[in-house]
Amino acid sequence: MSAADDIYDAAIKDLAARARNMGRIEDADCSHDADNFLCGDRVTVEVALNGDAIENIGGKVRGCMLVQAAAAVIHGAAPGKDRAVLTDGIAQARALLSDGTPATGDWEGLNAFTPVQGHKHRHDCVLLPFEAVEACLADTDGTD
Repeated sequence: MSAADDIYDAAIKDLAARARNMGRIEDADCSHDADNFLCGDRVTVEVALNGDAIENIGGKVRGCMLVQAAAAVIHGAAPGKDRAVLTDGIAQARALLSDGTPATGDWEGLNAFTPVQGHKHRHDCVLLPFEAVEACLADTDGTD
């Protein structure tokens, strides 16, 4: 089994396919573009807030299966949650990749990325959508 087979297993492929359901949203409170210039991945994230709650999250993903899969995890877990839960998801993604700490709670879907932990050069792919969301939310003050 090659390293690519290890990374792009059935769980990642399934998540990446779900990213196709993620579309642009109207009336977003913030939007942020993030690029990985080394490999050409690009993510546009749009977030609609209702006070401190994530009402809707969407955008456009152009990138490898890891970028698509990470965006799908966010798209599935974030709506209806407050920004603290989303911030926790970002922290859990970083911990999973840096030291293998399993994700819990709303973010258990991140555990699909466990095989990526040993491939440091692919961490940026997984984190790109999370960093886009983080930057997007930094542009808002959390009020309606």
